Amino acid sequence: MKAMLYLDQVVEPVAVLDDVKIVEFGSDNHPEGHRTRIYYHTSNLNAGKTMVELHRDRKMTVKLEDGRSASALITHASLDASGRFVGVLRVLGPLA
Repeated sequence: MKAMLYLDQVVEPVAVLDDVKIVEFGSDNHPEGHRTRIYYHTSNLNAGKTMVELHRDRKMTVKLEDGRSASALITHASLDASGRFVGVLRVLGPLA
């Protein structure tokens, strides 16, 4: 599944995520509403002039291709051995 990441007040996506996997933790170690993570792979993290890595502390909106969306924070961002960007988004609240 694909997804797009948007900053508030910005019409164009700041990142296009080629492959995302949604994981929900079932343990009580995470507070209710903060148990969902989105793992992503993408060949080009920055879709525009905004460097997403510099906005890790800002809430962003992630929109999945199936129509669901939620607020999210970048928890981890790195490169894999193939040179693709990989990372984790922490979803804040429910995916709706």
